[in-house]
Amino acid sequence: MARLRFGAGLLALAVTMASSAWSDEVTNDRLLAADKESGNWLMVHRTYDAHRYSPLDGINKDNIGKLSLAFVTQFDQASAGGRYASARNEGTPLVEDGFMYVQAGWSRVYKVDVRDGRFGKIVWKVDPEVDKQWISDATCCGAENRGIALWKNDVIALTLDGRVMSINKDTGELNWETQQADKTRAESFTVAPLVIGDVALYGPAGGEYGIRGWIEAIDLNTGKPKWRTYTIPAPGEPGSETWKREGTWETGGGSIWATGSYDPELGLTYWGTGNPAPQIDAEYRPGDNLYASSLVALDTETGAIKWHFQFTPNDPYDYDEIGETQLIDNGDRNLAFRAARNGFGYSFDRSNGELQHATQYVDDLNWTTGIDQKTGLPLSYDPKADLQKYVAGTVGSRDDLPGIYCPTLGGGKNWQPASYSAKTKLVYLTSNEGCSAYVPTEAPNPTITGGEYDVVAAQKEWNGRLPAPEGTELPAEQSGSVVAIDPVTGKIAAKIPLLARGNGMLATAGGLVFGSDRAGWIYAYDDETLKELWKFNVGTSLGSPPMAYAVDGKEYIAVLAGAAPSTAQINADPSLKYFVPTDAMYVFAVN
Repeated sequence: MARLRFGAGLLALAVTMASSAWSDEVTNDRLLAADKESGNWLMVHRTYDAHRYSPLDGINKDNIGKLSLAFVTQFDQASAGGRYASARNEGTPLVEDGFMYVQAGWSRVYKVDVRDGRFGKIVWKVDPEVDKQWISDATCCGAENRGIALWKNDVIALTLDGRVMSINKDTGELNWETQQADKTRAESFTVAPLVIGDVALYGPAGGEYGIRGWIEAIDLNTGKPKWRTYTIPAPGEPGSETWKREGTWETGGGSIWATGSYDPELGLTYWGTGNPAPQIDAEYRPGDNLYASSLVALDTETGAIKWHFQFTPNDPYDYDEIGETQLIDNGDRNLAFRAARNGFGYSFDRSNGELQHATQYVDDLNWTTGIDQKTGLPLSYDPKADLQKYVAGTVGSRDDLPGIYCPTLGGGKNWQPASYSAKTKLVYLTSNEGCSAYVPTEAPNPTITGGEYDVVAAQKEWNGRLPAPEGTELPAEQSGSVVAIDPVTGKIAAKIPLLARGNGMLATAGGLVFGSDRAGWIYAYDDETLKELWKFNVGTSLGSPPMAYAVDGKEYIAVLAGAAPSTAQINADPSLKYFVPTDAMYVFAVN
């Protein structure tokens, strides 16, 4: 049962003085018209359609060579927690009228005055004092967060240990907080909330440990939930027939860890769901496993699923489909576009889910021979089979035979957000190139042992393993790409390689596309050719996508630093070998 608590005394608060730190309310009307506030960035993807496009053109092809570091704002010292060397920042800062709002390491929230342009002055800090050891035990892939939201005069923040917080954005005082994720079932929050009207939408991560995923709307006036929709149906509900083994739906995954989009005219919000659980051992969970590895379109008033599309039925590859869905208008047909983790880019009619086309965008793809352009199903899908084998050799078996499949289990595209340019009408994304090899380990039912859920046992036993002793994996031959795709036709307009995996994209009216990567580089490309025009290395690993804002008409590019490798394979990456984790914001300008 969630408990609602009020008062700033519940948090460790450090408030510093700043002049003129008061700002206007972020109303529903402002969020609906966020694109018109060219200098601001009011939600995680800037606009409800998830375009991540800035209409600013102060930084452009003519002056990009003069772009340089304007200032760095250091938050806390990077600190360890359990098996994690430090927290990992994957979020996008928000900017409103010269003030930046950031969620950095270990769920801490900051307000920063960036009006000067030469430095960022921290106005206040809220530290929810999360349990670092629990986070180490109960999160699969790092102590990460992906951002916050603004609503009226408040900052809405989620914590890794499952709390929703409402914070006064002027003073940093806590309005209320409530525990909404179930820590005893390894539910955690890494997603940025999406504010629609007077509610915020979000859901829990934890599919690797056998949660039953859900999307929830919480009333921001009261801190009480309005509705909750489970992404894994219970017996008797639509889709339950796709869980052939009794009881597996209870720990079926379908987690939520990247923010959805919203069409106010249709009253629909679009969210991608995580892998079915266990993530590799499909033998444990025969059936297609709805609504895992799917796109779901929900009624914003009730949470009812209006339509859905499942990308990889009975997913044996850990192909979460949690990335953003971009809403793109094309004459009479309004589209929902997704670059899926399984290596294909899909366009749908966003009113009803009717597939328009699916196009491969990664170089190496072997798990299926293609996509049926009418149904959207993989050509290697067998409708009569409860266990999908897809292409021979790509699905591992419990007898120690690894499945070798492309793209890698990290995708195609993972959570790292794409950008759609209103200027070129192209989607820009970072993709992962390469393959993975995994051996399923037989997954015990975590609800049976002693009658209690053991998150540590789930962590060790539910995830399968690489075909090498733990801690000795060598870096796989994997790299990245930047891809420009026409979402209307599916045609790939341009593609270039990256030496390290990218973190997402930003397109601007200045004819530029910005990206960053794990090796610490931030790049600028020509939006027509993807020719590299500028790059800068910050000297530490980056895990967040760039964003743009303006103060007094001057444009800035910002990226949040603080990427901490979480596995032996990643730690062995030579490009990251000597990097020291940090917790900081890097801001660039033309001077």
